[in-house]
Amino acid sequence: MRRLELLQSPFYKQKFKNIYQLLFKADLEDITDCSYWHIKNPSIVEKNQPLWIIVESKIINKRIWITKNCGELKITTARLDLDIDSREYHESYERKKFKNQSEMSSYLEQLLEPCIKGYEQELKEWEMEEERE
Repeated sequence: MRRLELLQSPFYKQKFKNIYQLLFKADLEDITDCSYWHIKNPSIVEKNQPLWIIVESKIINKRIWITKNCGELKITTARLDLDIDSREYHESYERKKFKNQSEMSSYLEQLLEPCIKGYEQELKEWEMEEERE
């Protein structure tokens, strides 16, 4: 499985590894990683915004932004089933700030728990199919 192979990559064992591990172990529709932490010789903007990941999950009905901006760790969520131009969508935003990566990872794990369980089940089914072949 592609995600498991990515998880083994030394690239993802550098910065923010706990966050990436959670994302790779969850059943998510879309992961868009616009992070700059891995860029050599980053510009001032890239230094100030090293982490920027957008995740979508139909299981929990959320769009999730995982960011570090000017030293501030934050997770922002919004409901996925609403029109992005609607007032309801913007009112569905929830923001949470964190003191450190450990605190952020714990919150993200709780938030993604149904997705992680879904992926674990999918992985078990995949392994059973592999054994049959």
